[in-house]
Amino acid sequence: HFKQFNDLHGHTFGDQVIKLVASTLAKGIEQNAVAARYGGEEFSVILPATELPDAVNLANDLRMAIAAKRLIQRSTKKDVGKITMSFGVTTYAHPEDPTAFINRADQALYSAKKAGRNCVKHLQPRGI
Repeated sequence: HFKQFNDLHGHTFGDQVIKLVASTLAKGIEQNAVAARYGGEEFSVILPATELPDAVNLANDLRMAIAAKRLIQRSTKKDVGKITMSFGVTTYAHPEDPTAFINRADQALYSAKKAGRNCVKHLQPRGI
């Protein structure tokens, strides 16, 4: 519910939260992986040569590392709680269209949000 967070606490604080999430993701992945902001409050983590069960485990580790952070508003020193994240995980099925791959990850993400948020859901490509 990041839009609500921004509306309540302001976009400057929201930007700091985005930076905290990005930093936590970058620190939590291996050197050959890539974490990137995908848009708004969405991030993508690309894990080359990683099997789906290992990617799901890493997503859970990242989710817990982010949830362990406490948010303190610098200007007021007020504790405003913690961040939770939902993750959608899938694997690329060569030679599929990259759009199908991204759409499957999105489907898994929305499944996680529908399941109550702060969880990891995954989808296998068809035929695997």
